[in-house]
Amino acid sequence: MGSYRVTAPISVMVKENGTAYVLHTIPQGEIISVKEIPIDLNRYVIVNWDGKDALMFARELIIRAERTSVR
Repeated sequence: MGSYRVTAPISVMVKENGTAYVLHTIPQGEIISVKEIPIDLNRYVIVNWDGKDALMFARELIIRAERTSVR
């Protein structure tokens, strides 16, 4: 789908130690990449941030990030 610049901090869940999901916050200004946004914005979307896959609600991506051409 493309790259997005975070315009307001977004909470995401990152899998750590192969088992547990831990809550992290992506700060404003970070670039994240997204493969696909689900039609239902209440579902999770997988994003790549800082070399890690993270889960966030699709609605948060639409509200708190803007599309960018930076990769």
